[in-house]
Amino acid sequence: MNESAAVVLERLLVAILIGILIGLDRERAEVRKARQIFAGVRTFPLVALAGAIPVLLVRDVGPLLLAVSLLAIAAIAVVSYVRSSATGDVGATTEVAAVATFLLGALAGAGQLIVAGACGVAVAVLLAAKPKLEAFSRALTGEELVAALELAVITVIVLPLLPRRGYGPWHVLNPFEIWMVVVLVTALSFVGFVAMRLLGERRGMVVTGAVGGLVSSTAVTMAMAGRSRGGETLGRAAATAAVVASSIMPLRVAVLAGAINVGILPRLLPVVGAMALAGLVAAWVLTRRRPDEAAESGAGIRNPFSLRAALSFAVIYAVVLLVVRGASEYFGTGGTYAAAALSAVADVDAVTIAFARLGPGASLWRDAAAAVTVATVTNTLVKLGLGAGMGAGRFRRYVAVSLAAMAVVGAAGGVVVYLQ
Repeated sequence: MNESAAVVLERLLVAILIGILIGLDRERAEVRKARQIFAGVRTFPLVALAGAIPVLLVRDVGPLLLAVSLLAIAAIAVVSYVRSSATGDVGATTEVAAVATFLLGALAGAGQLIVAGACGVAVAVLLAAKPKLEAFSRALTGEELVAALELAVITVIVLPLLPRRGYGPWHVLNPFEIWMVVVLVTALSFVGFVAMRLLGERRGMVVTGAVGGLVSSTAVTMAMAGRSRGGETLGRAAATAAVVASSIMPLRVAVLAGAINVGILPRLLPVVGAMALAGLVAAWVLTRRRPDEAAESGAGIRNPFSLRAALSFAVIYAVVLLVVRGASEYFGTGGTYAAAALSAVADVDAVTIAFARLGPGASLWRDAAAAVTVATVTNTLVKLGLGAGMGAGRFRRYVAVSLAAMAVVGAAGGVVVYLQ
């Protein structure tokens, strides 16, 4: 088989796989709806081939075959929609999916295999996730929907318009980079919020704590401290959720730092990973002890994004940048660590990203990782204080011991890793 034939077969194979992937869900949809759908696991691969083959032949026969094929598939989809709507079913998902499959097949035929494959997987996921997406849509309030649209606006419209140059002392205030950080943090928080909505807040405190840790471990700790006052039997479950959320926080810190500067991870990940592991072990020990009565409750966390919150974070991050740079310039390494500890009381994400932006070099990465570790340990101690001060009964003891263990592991790990 020569190379050109191998390339052609590869493109056709990708088109067929895309069709099969989408067709599998449509076949299951036919069973769910207890009625026939015009295209299933056999028809969709054929539709994808109908898009791929004309593109492969375009040099020989021109684009007319592709246009005719698209019109034919569109006509079949229209006829199918008219027939199904006559029976009272006005959904057009399968028909639109058929047209999309045709276009993805054409994309594969043009040689864009990665793009076509990725889009095919995305289409299949959208089709299969219909129940979850519908539940999420119904769970969203009007305020949360507006917030999601605001997030899209600051990402797609505002970000590209900002200047990409430094302002202020030491030229550390770059509007584009600051707003990019805002988008990164708020998007990560929004992902955690979406996950909580899809999983459901009523699936238990521990699940809520795990997912809520992506949004705000401090908010989870405060919410669970309030829940602990609802009865002595809630103490262990609420404490477990708070500890799990705090265990997710070091991993979130590592993700944010790595997204800004992957070079910091070899120094940072062992320490924050050990903190996360210590917290998860403590949570596991709590779940293995005598169980409390079943308690299901959400953490009461609302959508973490709002335009006001984004602007507030941008201001906090800009101030942290100035404080960190000023402390480094005037007070050296010791001042930098003090700035990290003080700033982490307000927001550990801003501190993490500010230090991750330090330039390359083993020494700088070590100092940056150490400063992020100081911020992470400080933030853990802050939550320890919140849990002990706001909680009740056994919750206070469980949270204090668990978070203290995380802080000790972080501090000890920092000494071992950064003082070498």
